[in-house]
Amino acid sequence: MAWFYLELTQSLVLAELGNIRPPDVLRTKLNTIYSLAVEPNPIHGFRSLGSAALNMCMVACGSADAYFEYGIHCWDIAAADVIVREAGGVTMYPTGEPLDVMKRGVLCAGSNQLAQQVCPHIGHLQYPYDQTD
Repeated sequence: MAWFYLELTQSLVLAELGNIRPPDVLRTKLNTIYSLAVEPNPIHGFRSLGSAALNMCMVACGSADAYFEYGIHCWDIAAADVIVREAGGVTMYPTGEPLDVMKRGVLCAGSNQLAQQVCPHIGHLQYPYDQTD
């Protein structure tokens, strides 16, 4: 794994608002970003690149430190999950549970320590499981 920060205040965090934004979902996502961006321990920076797989690969190569999103589908993150883990990063569900790609949420980071610092800031959103048929 490339260089990454262990402290939230030094970290570049990636996230997406998604393409479907009912007011309650948008409010939760924006509140999460706000929580990460304000004192007492704000993140260093925030970016949105437009692709879950690209965001995750940016974490894998050390160009970003963490990424989270709700509402994505398994095909958006399955390959990138392997890339992040093979690069030495961690992937999980945004609540800190083990990642289930069918559950439509992801948090990845360069380290478990950083992921655990991001988790409490993420507002939980419940999406239906991706269908397997």
